[in-house]
Amino acid sequence: MYYKLSVNQLLLTIRPEILSRVNTLDLNIPSSRCNDAVNSLLQRTVLLGGKRLRPLLTYLMGDLFSLPLNRIDLAARSIEQVHAASLSHDDVVDGATTRRGRPSINQLAGNQKAVLAGDYLLADLIIQLTEEGNLQLVTEMASIIQALALGEWLQLDIANDRTVDQEKIEQVARYKTASVMSWCCVAPAYLAGLEDSLISLCREFGECLGMAFQLMDDTIDFQHDSLKDINLDIDNGVLNMVIFHWLEANPDAKERFRQGEELVSLITPINLGEAVEAVKQQAGGYLERGQKLLHQIGALYVQQDQNKKHPQFANKMVPLFTIIDYLGGRES
Repeated sequence: MYYKLSVNQLLLTIRPEILSRVNTLDLNIPSSRCNDAVNSLLQRTVLLGGKRLRPLLTYLMGDLFSLPLNRIDLAARSIEQVHAASLSHDDVVDGATTRRGRPSINQLAGNQKAVLAGDYLLADLIIQLTEEGNLQLVTEMASIIQALALGEWLQLDIANDRTVDQEKIEQVARYKTASVMSWCCVAPAYLAGLEDSLISLCREFGECLGMAFQLMDDTIDFQHDSLKDINLDIDNGVLNMVIFHWLEANPDAKERFRQGEELVSLITPINLGEAVEAVKQQAGGYLERGQKLLHQIGALYVQQDQNKKHPQFANKMVPLFTIIDYLGGRES
């Protein structure tokens, strides 16, 4: 059972210094190596707005491990940039027309420039990480970029082959969302020089949050007030987890879909209620695992005596547990 928390309620649990860092995080590409037109397009589209949950989680994990906030800036900025780059590519692949209630990047600049802008952003963040001199971070980010490409590829295969397979749909979520969220927990662990056992726990914790985030996102897509194109997945024949559960519960529709009938003619939002609830339960399972992992992370960190000089350690865990509650009750 998770409390339905607003963003403002979540923010009340977080130190003002961290909130200030998140809110003032500079996502501009350094002018010394950026074409102004590319940067302007990115700032008006995929880098505009958003709740900045990923940078927030990155700062909170770094703070948990007693890193100075300025040591976390690059990791926090990088994950928001790679997410934005993936959005610029996804909007082209999905044929999106809006993003966060505004025209999508491909609508403003066309498909070619949207793809090039995403590529440019990916290249720049790799340059920034390389200049940091931490090979572990560069390798981790390269793996995430690879996972994002594989996730989009697999999602296209599922749509084209009309594959109704839960394992494959979950794998898409792991590639496209869990990989990104894992960075928020793993990068601070690397920066803090933690042992492999703790890094592994942090990685799995981030992956659980990412899986829950994506599953809850699948349910939100079918709310009438969603800022995304209404039922874009259905229109594109993309099988997310809600659609999968609905097809499993409706064998006739599942067979008609496999024979070539379009999803848009089979499914309407009003008959997806049970499937939405099933996916919320699935997300809850990942969040329960995440709670256990966070307890394990705290216990192991204490055991290794790395927090003796930081009596506020327990308080630093509170916003992380609150994020779990927030994700479990998320409706937007």
